[in-house]
Amino acid sequence: MGELRMFRKTMLSDLPEHLTERIMEFLPVECFFRFRTVCHTWNTLLSSEHFNSIARNNQPNLIFCSSNTQLPSLIYSFSSNTWRTISLSFVADNKGINFRGSASGLLLLDIPSRHWFCYTLPILYVCNPLRKTCVRLPAMVCVSSIMAKTILPAGNNTNGYDVMIVGRSSSDSVIVEVYNSMTESWKVAGTIPDELNLVIRNENMFFCKGCLFCMTSSGGRMMVYNIEHGRTVIVAIPVADWARLVCCKSRVFMVGATEENHNLKGIIMWELVLKEGKDYLWQEMGRMPGSVCDDFKRSSRFNWFECAGVGDKICFRAHESVEVVVYDINTNSWNWLPQFPAGFRYMSMRCLPLETMPNANF
Repeated sequence: MGELRMFRKTMLSDLPEHLTERIMEFLPVECFFRFRTVCHTWNTLLSSEHFNSIARNNQPNLIFCSSNTQLPSLIYSFSSNTWRTISLSFVADNKGINFRGSASGLLLLDIPSRHWFCYTLPILYVCNPLRKTCVRLPAMVCVSSIMAKTILPAGNNTNGYDVMIVGRSSSDSVIVEVYNSMTESWKVAGTIPDELNLVIRNENMFFCKGCLFCMTSSGGRMMVYNIEHGRTVIVAIPVADWARLVCCKSRVFMVGATEENHNLKGIIMWELVLKEGKDYLWQEMGRMPGSVCDDFKRSSRFNWFECAGVGDKICFRAHESVEVVVYDINTNSWNWLPQFPAGFRYMSMRCLPLETMPNANF
């Protein structure tokens, strides 16, 4: 037994560095931090910018976050085609957590106020689900009521992040307030025209290519707000009974559902394109095939569904369903993910993309 152990130790230590690096690329993301403690060589390798650039270019994972953090959440790896459970119990002993967005391997969440007779702002957190660390954000400077929120990478700094809030100030104007993790402070980034009423639903807002994209409650319109220039563009949206916005690798999509007699009839996808550098147009890119749509409808008793952009894929899950269907943008194909692990039957979860960021700084 001693000889076998010595052989294994010698075999691993004698592997060329480039081969060790290739092997580690296929490890489950939660292993990165454990393997850093094995030896100085592995810690140096896993912390190198070269390895981190490879990891960042891998297909992101899909995470299903349970609103009750005492229950397990799920991560799906597209590279290994497997589900794994993950615990988020380190966040808080709370059964009403709202997961609002993800970026750079981090999750944005809030815990609602328990003051029933007056409105108070929720407590905002950013957590690293792999390192099991959590940071509570300081109070905002100007926003007194939140309409929507999201998290995004802080420019070219791969170790930082921004949290963007759209809400009303004490003077009732709609403003954008941004928290920067490097300065650990909030600042007002701009003001949105008063005539626009924003949809409060968080899944209809995200930041992409320097602009804030958000559905408006006035119906049939989407707002594109350029943060740097303070310019607002209103874009008409295709006709659908209800719609969701999705971002995939800096590409903006709208997923629309059509209904017949209050039953889901079909799902259509459009891509937002900029024509001649000035006008936004929607181009239909595909529809969920009838056979897939029929199976999708049978997976839940609800018409409502959520979708998440994960790399070059759009993932769909009907409300409380344990089945996920994926549309591949590049191949124009549809596939079902493997079944959830046994025991996951009632799924009150939020699905989000989760990037592989082994060099996240907390």
